[in-house]
Amino acid sequence: MRIVLRTALVLMVFAVVGVWADHTAREHAKPGTPVAEVRLSAWMAGLFGGGAAASIALMLSFVKRR
Repeated sequence: MRIVLRTALVLMVFAVVGVWADHTAREHAKPGTPVAEVRLSAWMAGLFGGGAAASIALMLSFVKRR
């Protein structure tokens, strides 16, 4: 059951950070930038940020605690 909870936690971290990075990238896009370019860069920021945060969360979830 622990593995299921850890997996759910990592997936939630990935989703939350990914969506947050996506929205942040769209907010900071320069006016007049083509929509396709903004969308692509926002999606890539979301995937990178979510993946990095999920990797860190995964490593921290498997650290043995005393």
